Amino acid sequence: MCWLRDESLKDSANLPDPHVLAEKIADDLRAALGQFEDVLSDLQVRAGA
Repeated sequence: MCWLRDESLKDSANLPDPHVLAEKIADDLRAALGQFEDVLSDLQVRAGA
């Protein structure tokens, strides 16, 4: 994976390192998955599954 800097961004010099961004994205995805699992559980209870 390579890191491409968008020169059109005014503050692109202050972006976090790619591994920091990737870690944040992974954390956000794990949290979202947990929320979807809660929704699924509620739907299964309502459906009597």
